[in-house]
Amino acid sequence: MSSAEPTDPNVSPPPAPRVGTGRMVALLLLGTLLFLVVALMAPWAWQQLRGGPPPAASADAARLLPWQITPLGDGLTEVFGVTPGRDPLARIERSWPAEAAEMKVALVRDPQGTLTLEAYLETVRAGFVQGRLVLTGAAEAATLQRWADQATEREPQPSGSYRLTLRFDDAMQARQATLAALTFLPAARFDEAVALERFGPAPERIGSADGQVHLLYPERGLVVSLDPQGRGKPVLQYVAPRDFARLRAPLVR
Repeated sequence: MSSAEPTDPNVSPPPAPRVGTGRMVALLLLGTLLFLVVALMAPWAWQQLRGGPPPAASADAARLLPWQITPLGDGLTEVFGVTPGRDPLARIERSWPAEAAEMKVALVRDPQGTLTLEAYLETVRAGFVQGRLVLTGAAEAATLQRWADQATEREPQPSGSYRLTLRFDDAMQARQATLAALTFLPAARFDEAVALERFGPAPERIGSADGQVHLLYPERGLVVSLDPQGRGKPVLQYVAPRDFARLRAPLVR
């Protein structure tokens, strides 16, 4: 007896697969992929078109905005995720770990011979604002002089100062020095109206002989310096509010 079943002439054969089914599935997959790409790119597109943060900026990004200054009491504040007057220079790695790993630490000797400990992050993104960050460290005069005597390079600066490159061991020690001040140099220019919109009304405004305008915020430990002629970019200087006299003194001489 044959194992093959006889064919019933009254039963229709099963329908053949539709030729376009595979193409339709591929189009559906492509459409889903495009939707995901658009969703991911939307915040970037918003920033480029509007020059501001995306509608759903994260809490971490907002914490790093230059005008996000949080009072802590005892004459201290937090800005860029660190506390001037208390934290070490190396603490900046909490906000920019990759950049802090490449942080350049050096001494600056001005024409009068005064030594200052500085650290540099060449490019950081503070929320949606990009710029350069300079950190100033506090150390004993004898320690600064020892580091200067052991410096491996001395690079002249246009201002007449010298930048001294520290030995590796000295640089590692310098990273633990107390953060005395921060200077943020935004990549983009903005005028006084924008500064007032972002930082609020300034309790004090000082104009200097070179045409610069300085907006002073003592309770936040902040000075915003602007060039109304557009010849230079803004300079934002931060210290602990209890140390604000150090920022104000050079402006009123």
